[in-house]
Amino acid sequence: MAMGEKGNKPIEATGTGAIAVSYAPQEPFEVEEIRLHLDSAATTSENLTVTQTAGAGSDYDTILLKRDLSVGDVVDLVWRPPGDKPYKFEFDDSLDIAYTNTDGNTYGLQVFAKKSGYLG
Repeated sequence: MAMGEKGNKPIEATGTGAIAVSYAPQEPFEVEEIRLHLDSAATTSENLTVTQTAGAGSDYDTILLKRDLSVGDVVDLVWRPPGDKPYKFEFDDSLDIAYTNTDGNTYGLQVFAKKSGYLG
């Protein structure tokens, strides 16, 4: 789905395997919020990572979130950029979300992103 086709409909993914979501619309965009729900708390220690993969090269890649979901019995996670200001991505950047999910928990992932006036 291209951004703006249906308003601010989230990018969504669900399953029981590894999470490997990449969002790269080839236009500037902003990420406002990421939501993750697991059907039960993880017992295996492994990190959920949210990364800005920079089109300018790996020297500019930025880890936005790195969290071991087995710590604190996480079943619901909501991430917003600091200060509740959208995180800006350039036209050739991607948002990459990864989680091994060794426990095989059922997950629901939503990413709220929108077109940006940013001309990076």
